[in-house]
Amino acid sequence: MKSYPRSKNFSIGKVGLNINGDLSEKEMEERVRIAEKAGVEIIWIGEFEGFEDPFKVAEVVSSCSNLKVGFGVLSAQKGCERIISGVERLRERYGDRFIVGVGAGSYADPKDGYRKLKKCLNFLNEFDFPVVVGAGSPMTTALSKETDGVLFNSVKEEFISWLLSYADTSFKAAYGPALILPSDNEEDLLLAAAIVFTGSRRLIEEFRFENIANELSKVDIMSLVRTRWGGGSIAEQEGAEALFKYRDFLLSNFTIGGSAEDVKARIKSLLQLCDHVVLADPFFRDIESVKRLKEVVV
Repeated sequence: MKSYPRSKNFSIGKVGLNINGDLSEKEMEERVRIAEKAGVEIIWIGEFEGFEDPFKVAEVVSSCSNLKVGFGVLSAQKGCERIISGVERLRERYGDRFIVGVGAGSYADPKDGYRKLKKCLNFLNEFDFPVVVGAGSPMTTALSKETDGVLFNSVKEEFISWLLSYADTSFKAAYGPALILPSDNEEDLLLAAAIVFTGSRRLIEEFRFENIANELSKVDIMSLVRTRWGGGSIAEQEGAEALFKYRDFLLSNFTIGGSAEDVKARIKSLLQLCDHVVLADPFFRDIESVKRLKEVVV
């Protein structure tokens, strides 16, 4: 186990911004500079198939700002050696400003995913940078005792309260889709909520959401995501009617959305349970939401 001291919040402030690697370098730099001026102290970088390598995105963020960088989260399925090499290269150039978030990644067998995640965390435990576990279930949350913190894959107070009883670490963060509304990216917010929900098997069981989950499981969500990536609307696409049917359920339970005042109020509410809140995809996509960051940073 790690024996070196850690500050409770890693000196990263109360609100972080997620930026993923599917924007141009110029667009990323613009958002990073706005976030830094707004008082954000850390950019969290996600890892998804088809996006730019998260370590390359970290290079962009680090080279144009003094912000800390968190990986939220890297997949244990892809191997821990590449995490070590990627982080060490960044530290050589930009110093000790990186937090490594690791999640189970995609897997057919939950037990296999858990084993690989635990093995990866144990391996990373030997190195001298902060490591946090991405968690959405009691089993993964319990792994926080072997890390420096936990990133809850949730921004709903009820769900976080459920997971907190399994957490054993000083740093806890809520991480989930967010957006200031109205926005041209509202369909992206709905899709992000559906992805989080349908990927939360234990949460679905615990809160008895099986009927909704069964209906949404028939939707090709990634096809709808690709429609959005291409600049189109999902309104007339096959399967979208199910998402709009459960729009209120998805947005209220799996996102932080509404006016700037609403978003700030939700952040304050989550901070009663956690140390940090990450405004995740699609917040960074909407430049108007990013420009209003100063209104919601607490």
